Amino acid sequence: MNVVFGVDRNFLYPALLSAYSVVKNASRPVDVTIFGQDFTAQDIAAVDQLDRAVDNGTVCYREFQSETLGRFSEFKTKYPKITLLPLFLPEFFSGRCLFIDADTLVLGDVCELQELDMSGHGIGACVDMGLVTLGEGRFLRPSLQSVLRPGHEHQKSVTRVLRSIRLGFLPGENYFNAGILLMDCEAIRNSPAGKELGNFDKLIPHIHDLPEQDRMNQIFAGQWLRLPQQWNTRPQIWYDAHSPKFRHTSAEFRNQLKQASRNPKMWHYIGGKKPWRAKPASQILVRRAFRDYQEYLARFEDETGLTFSV
Repeated sequence: MNVVFGVDRNFLYPALLSAYSVVKNASRPVDVTIFGQDFTAQDIAAVDQLDRAVDNGTVCYREFQSETLGRFSEFKTKYPKITLLPLFLPEFFSGRCLFIDADTLVLGDVCELQELDMSGHGIGACVDMGLVTLGEGRFLRPSLQSVLRPGHEHQKSVTRVLRSIRLGFLPGENYFNAGILLMDCEAIRNSPAGKELGNFDKLIPHIHDLPEQDRMNQIFAGQWLRLPQQWNTRPQIWYDAHSPKFRHTSAEFRNQLKQASRNPKMWHYIGGKKPWRAKPASQILVRRAFRDYQEYLARFEDETGLTFSV
Protein backbone atom coordinates (compact mmCIF):
# COMPACT_ATOMS: atom_id res chain seq x y z
CA MET A 1 0.00 0.00 0.00
CA ASN A 2 1.45 3.39 -1.01
CA VAL A 3 0.54 6.20 1.39
CA VAL A 4 1.49 9.74 0.42
CA PHE A 5 1.92 13.04 2.24
CA GLY A 6 2.91 16.36 0.71
CA VAL A 7 4.21 19.21 2.88
CA ASP A 8 6.54 22.14 3.04
CA ARG A 9 8.91 22.13 5.98
CA ASN A 10 6.41 24.00 8.20
CA PHE A 11 4.24 20.88 8.35
CA LEU A 12 6.97 18.26 8.37
CA TYR A 13 6.48 17.07 11.96
CA PRO A 14 2.68 16.78 11.75
CA ALA A 15 3.24 14.70 8.60
CA LEU A 16 5.78 12.51 10.41
CA LEU A 17 3.39 11.90 13.30
CA SER A 18 0.53 11.08 10.94
CA ALA A 19 2.80 8.73 8.97
CA TYR A 20 3.77 7.06 12.24
CA SER A 21 0.09 6.51 13.08
CA VAL A 22 -0.51 5.03 9.60
CA VAL A 23 2.26 2.46 10.00
CA LYS A 24 1.34 1.58 13.59
CA ASN A 25 -2.26 0.75 12.71
CA ALA A 26 -1.72 -1.01 9.38
CA SER A 27 -2.32 -4.77 9.28
CA ARG A 28 0.36 -5.19 6.62
CA PRO A 29 3.55 -3.30 5.74
CA VAL A 30 2.90 0.03 4.05
CA ASP A 31 5.22 2.28 2.09
CA VAL A 32 4.91 5.93 3.07
CA THR A 33 6.31 8.65 0.83
CA ILE A 34 6.63 12.20 2.13
CA PHE A 35 6.93 14.63 -0.75
CA GLY A 36 8.68 17.75 0.44
CA GLN A 37 9.07 21.35 -0.65
CA ASP A 38 12.15 23.29 0.41
CA PHE A 39 13.35 20.60 2.83
CA THR A 40 16.75 21.01 4.47
CA ALA A 41 19.23 18.19 5.06
CA GLN A 42 18.02 18.14 8.67
CA ASP A 43 14.42 17.70 7.54
CA ILE A 44 15.37 14.78 5.31
CA ALA A 45 17.33 13.26 8.18
CA ALA A 46 14.18 13.39 10.36
CA VAL A 47 12.28 11.39 7.72
CA ASP A 48 15.11 8.84 7.65
CA GLN A 49 15.07 8.63 11.45
CA LEU A 50 11.36 7.77 11.42
CA ASP A 51 12.01 5.14 8.76
CA ARG A 52 14.60 3.44 10.96
CA ALA A 53 12.21 3.48 13.94
CA VAL A 54 9.25 1.74 12.28
CA ASP A 55 9.16 -1.98 11.56
CA ASN A 56 5.92 -2.38 9.61
CA GLY A 57 6.85 -0.66 6.37
CA THR A 58 9.01 2.18 5.09
CA VAL A 59 8.99 5.96 5.26
CA CYS A 60 10.95 7.86 2.63
CA TYR A 61 11.43 11.42 1.37
CA ARG A 62 10.91 12.53 -2.21
CA GLU A 63 11.35 16.01 -3.60
CA PHE A 64 8.27 17.46 -5.26
CA GLN A 65 9.00 18.66 -8.77
CA SER A 66 6.66 19.45 -11.64
CA GLU A 67 7.63 21.45 -14.68
CA THR A 68 4.05 22.59 -15.24
CA LEU A 69 4.04 24.54 -11.97
CA GLY A 70 6.73 27.02 -12.94
CA ARG A 71 4.11 29.77 -13.21
CA PHE A 72 2.60 29.10 -9.78
CA SER A 73 4.87 31.70 -8.16
CA GLU A 74 3.29 34.41 -10.34
CA PHE A 75 0.05 34.16 -8.36
CA LYS A 76 -0.43 35.58 -4.88
CA THR A 77 -1.85 32.76 -2.77
CA LYS A 78 -1.54 31.54 0.80
CA TYR A 79 -0.93 27.98 -0.39
CA PRO A 80 2.52 26.53 -1.11
CA LYS A 81 3.13 24.74 -4.38
CA ILE A 82 3.18 21.35 -2.63
CA THR A 83 -0.57 21.77 -2.02
CA LEU A 84 -1.12 20.74 -5.64
CA LEU A 85 0.59 17.36 -5.20
CA PRO A 86 -2.64 15.27 -5.50
CA LEU A 87 -3.09 16.54 -9.05
CA PHE A 88 0.16 14.85 -10.07
CA LEU A 89 0.10 11.61 -8.11
CA PRO A 90 -1.16 9.54 -11.08
CA GLU A 91 2.12 10.47 -12.80
CA PHE A 92 4.21 9.25 -9.87
CA PHE A 93 2.57 5.95 -8.92
CA SER A 94 1.08 2.87 -10.51
CA GLY A 95 -1.86 1.05 -8.95
CA ARG A 96 -3.50 2.59 -5.89
CA CYS A 97 -2.15 5.23 -3.58
CA LEU A 98 -3.67 6.94 -0.58
CA PHE A 99 -3.06 10.67 -0.15
CA ILE A 100 -3.47 12.02 3.40
CA ASP A 101 -3.23 15.57 4.73
CA ALA A 102 -0.58 16.25 7.35
CA ASP A 103 -3.02 17.60 9.95
CA THR A 104 -4.43 14.16 10.63
CA LEU A 105 -4.12 11.19 12.95
CA VAL A 106 -4.88 7.77 11.45
CA LEU A 107 -6.53 5.32 13.85
CA GLY A 108 -7.81 2.79 11.29
CA ASP A 109 -6.14 0.19 9.09
CA VAL A 110 -5.40 1.84 5.72
CA CYS A 111 -5.06 -1.63 4.18
CA GLU A 112 -8.87 -1.78 4.27
CA LEU A 113 -8.87 0.85 1.55
CA GLN A 114 -6.44 -1.15 -0.56
CA GLU A 115 -9.03 -3.92 -0.75
CA LEU A 116 -12.04 -1.64 -1.23
CA ASP A 117 -14.12 -2.12 -4.37
CA MET A 118 -13.96 1.25 -6.13
CA SER A 119 -16.73 0.30 -8.59
CA GLY A 120 -14.76 1.63 -11.54
CA HIS A 121 -14.12 5.06 -10.01
CA GLY A 122 -10.65 6.56 -10.18
CA ILE A 123 -10.94 8.39 -6.89
CA GLY A 124 -12.52 7.85 -3.47
CA ALA A 125 -13.05 10.59 -0.88
CA CYS A 126 -15.31 11.76 1.95
CA VAL A 127 -18.05 14.36 1.79
CA ASP A 128 -16.82 17.81 2.85
CA MET A 129 -18.50 18.63 6.16
CA GLY A 130 -18.16 22.37 5.57
CA LEU A 131 -20.45 22.38 2.54
CA VAL A 132 -22.82 19.53 3.27
CA THR A 133 -25.54 21.78 4.74
CA LEU A 134 -25.45 24.31 1.90
CA GLY A 135 -27.39 22.40 -0.73
CA GLU A 136 -30.80 23.16 -2.21
CA GLY A 137 -30.83 26.83 -1.18
CA ARG A 138 -30.61 26.15 2.56
CA PHE A 139 -27.56 28.42 2.77
CA LEU A 140 -30.05 31.33 2.75
CA ARG A 141 -31.75 30.18 5.95
CA PRO A 142 -30.62 31.91 9.17
CA SER A 143 -28.27 30.25 11.62
CA LEU A 144 -26.83 31.37 14.96
CA GLN A 145 -23.65 32.58 13.27
CA SER A 146 -25.57 34.47 10.59
CA VAL A 147 -27.56 36.23 13.36
CA LEU A 148 -24.42 37.19 15.30
CA ARG A 149 -22.39 38.09 12.20
CA PRO A 150 -25.02 38.61 9.48
CA GLY A 151 -22.94 40.22 6.75
CA HIS A 152 -19.86 38.03 7.15
CA GLU A 153 -21.63 34.69 7.51
CA HIS A 154 -24.12 35.25 4.71
CA GLN A 155 -21.43 36.33 2.28
CA LYS A 156 -19.24 33.41 3.32
CA SER A 157 -22.05 30.95 2.53
CA VAL A 158 -22.95 32.63 -0.74
CA THR A 159 -19.31 32.56 -1.84
CA ARG A 160 -19.04 28.85 -1.09
CA VAL A 161 -22.22 28.02 -2.98
CA LEU A 162 -21.30 30.14 -5.99
CA ARG A 163 -17.90 28.48 -6.10
CA SER A 164 -19.50 25.06 -6.20
CA ILE A 165 -21.96 26.14 -8.88
CA ARG A 166 -19.00 27.36 -10.91
CA LEU A 167 -17.56 23.87 -10.61
CA GLY A 168 -20.73 22.46 -12.13
CA PHE A 169 -22.98 21.47 -9.23
CA LEU A 170 -24.70 22.60 -6.06
CA PRO A 171 -22.77 21.77 -2.87
CA GLY A 172 -24.31 19.52 -0.22
CA GLU A 173 -23.13 15.92 -0.43
CA ASN A 174 -21.76 16.36 -3.94
CA TYR A 175 -18.48 18.00 -2.90
CA PHE A 176 -15.61 16.03 -1.37
CA ASN A 177 -12.80 17.04 0.96
CA ALA A 178 -9.23 16.41 -0.17
CA GLY A 179 -7.95 15.51 3.31
CA ILE A 180 -7.91 11.86 2.26
CA LEU A 181 -7.95 10.67 -1.35
CA LEU A 182 -7.92 7.06 -2.47
CA MET A 183 -6.59 7.16 -6.03
CA ASP A 184 -6.43 4.42 -8.65
CA CYS A 185 -3.56 6.03 -10.50
CA GLU A 186 -3.64 3.76 -13.52
CA ALA A 187 -7.39 4.19 -13.98
CA ILE A 188 -7.02 7.98 -13.72
CA ARG A 189 -4.15 8.08 -16.22
CA ASN A 190 -6.20 6.14 -18.74
CA SER A 191 -9.27 8.35 -18.36
CA PRO A 192 -10.12 11.72 -19.94
CA ALA A 193 -10.01 13.22 -16.43
CA GLY A 194 -6.40 12.14 -16.02
CA LYS A 195 -5.33 14.19 -19.01
CA GLU A 196 -6.86 17.29 -17.42
CA LEU A 197 -5.32 17.07 -13.95
CA GLY A 198 -2.02 18.71 -14.84
CA ASN A 199 -3.49 21.44 -17.06
CA PHE A 200 -2.18 24.57 -15.35
CA ASP A 201 -4.28 27.04 -17.34
CA LYS A 202 -7.48 25.37 -16.10
CA LEU A 203 -6.13 25.34 -12.56
CA ILE A 204 -5.62 29.12 -12.47
CA PRO A 205 -9.23 30.08 -11.52
CA HIS A 206 -8.94 27.93 -8.39
CA ILE A 207 -5.53 29.06 -7.11
CA HIS A 208 -6.92 31.67 -4.71
CA ASP A 209 -9.59 29.41 -3.17
CA LEU A 210 -8.91 25.70 -2.52
CA PRO A 211 -6.73 24.93 -5.54
CA GLU A 212 -6.33 21.16 -5.55
CA GLN A 213 -9.66 20.41 -3.87
CA ASP A 214 -11.78 22.61 -6.13
CA ARG A 215 -9.97 21.46 -9.26
CA MET A 216 -10.42 17.78 -8.41
CA ASN A 217 -14.09 18.32 -7.57
CA GLN A 218 -14.53 19.99 -10.92
CA ILE A 219 -12.86 17.16 -12.82
CA PHE A 220 -14.44 14.27 -10.90
CA ALA A 221 -17.89 15.81 -10.35
CA GLY A 222 -20.37 12.95 -9.96
CA GLN A 223 -17.63 10.41 -10.66
CA TRP A 224 -16.09 9.68 -7.28
CA LEU A 225 -16.55 6.94 -4.71
CA ARG A 226 -17.95 8.06 -1.37
CA LEU A 227 -15.75 6.77 1.46
CA PRO A 228 -17.22 6.33 4.97
CA GLN A 229 -17.05 9.54 6.99
CA GLN A 230 -15.03 7.61 9.57
CA TRP A 231 -12.05 8.21 7.28
CA ASN A 232 -12.33 11.99 7.53
CA THR A 233 -13.65 12.76 11.00
CA ARG A 234 -13.37 16.27 12.33
CA PRO A 235 -12.76 16.82 16.06
CA GLN A 236 -16.30 18.10 16.79
CA ILE A 237 -17.89 14.89 15.47
CA TRP A 238 -19.90 14.26 18.66
CA TYR A 239 -21.71 17.56 18.13
CA ASP A 240 -22.10 16.82 14.40
CA ALA A 241 -23.72 13.47 15.13
CA HIS A 242 -26.28 15.12 17.44
CA SER A 243 -26.78 18.40 15.59
CA PRO A 244 -30.16 19.22 14.02
CA LYS A 245 -28.46 21.15 11.22
CA PHE A 246 -27.80 17.85 9.41
CA ARG A 247 -31.43 16.75 9.54
CA HIS A 248 -31.90 17.53 5.83
CA THR A 249 -28.99 15.38 4.72
CA SER A 250 -29.43 11.82 3.48
CA ALA A 251 -30.10 8.98 5.91
CA GLU A 252 -26.86 7.40 4.75
CA PHE A 253 -24.87 10.50 5.66
CA ARG A 254 -26.50 10.84 9.09
CA ASN A 255 -25.75 7.19 9.78
CA GLN A 256 -22.14 7.75 8.77
CA LEU A 257 -21.88 10.61 11.26
CA LYS A 258 -22.99 8.28 14.03
CA GLN A 259 -20.47 5.63 12.98
CA ALA A 260 -17.69 8.23 12.82
CA SER A 261 -18.60 9.47 16.28
CA ARG A 262 -18.38 5.96 17.70
CA ASN A 263 -15.35 4.78 15.74
CA PRO A 264 -13.29 7.44 13.92
CA LYS A 265 -10.66 5.93 11.62
CA MET A 266 -8.94 9.22 10.90
CA TRP A 267 -9.06 12.49 12.80
CA HIS A 268 -8.74 15.48 10.50
CA TYR A 269 -7.85 18.61 12.49
CA ILE A 270 -9.32 21.06 10.01
CA GLY A 271 -9.12 24.83 10.13
CA GLY A 272 -7.89 26.28 13.40
CA LYS A 273 -8.30 23.06 15.37
CA LYS A 274 -4.65 22.04 15.08
CA PRO A 275 -3.61 20.13 18.23
CA TRP A 276 -0.29 21.94 18.41
CA ARG A 277 -1.80 25.45 18.48
CA ALA A 278 -5.42 25.09 19.61
CA LYS A 279 -6.81 27.29 22.36
CA PRO A 280 -7.67 25.66 25.72
CA ALA A 281 -11.41 26.05 25.09
CA SER A 282 -11.15 24.09 21.85
CA GLN A 283 -9.21 21.34 23.57
CA ILE A 284 -11.98 20.99 26.15
CA LEU A 285 -14.81 20.94 23.59
CA VAL A 286 -13.14 18.33 21.39
CA ARG A 287 -11.18 16.57 24.11
CA ARG A 288 -11.28 13.08 22.60
CA ALA A 289 -9.57 14.07 19.34
CA PHE A 290 -6.89 16.06 21.15
CA ARG A 291 -6.33 13.33 23.73
CA ASP A 292 -5.71 10.78 20.96
CA TYR A 293 -3.20 13.13 19.33
CA GLN A 294 -1.30 13.65 22.57
CA GLU A 295 -1.14 9.91 23.22
CA TYR A 296 0.30 9.19 19.78
CA LEU A 297 2.66 12.14 20.09
CA ALA A 298 4.13 10.72 23.31
CA ARG A 299 4.61 7.30 21.68
CA PHE A 300 6.08 8.90 18.56
CA GLU A 301 8.71 10.85 20.49
CA ASP A 302 9.56 7.89 22.71
CA GLU A 303 10.00 5.37 19.88
CA THR A 304 11.64 7.59 17.27
CA GLY A 305 13.79 9.90 19.37
CA LEU A 306 12.35 12.84 17.44
CA THR A 307 11.01 15.91 19.24
CA PHE A 308 7.83 17.28 17.71
CA SER A 309 8.38 20.76 16.37
CA VAL A 310 6.27 23.15 14.31
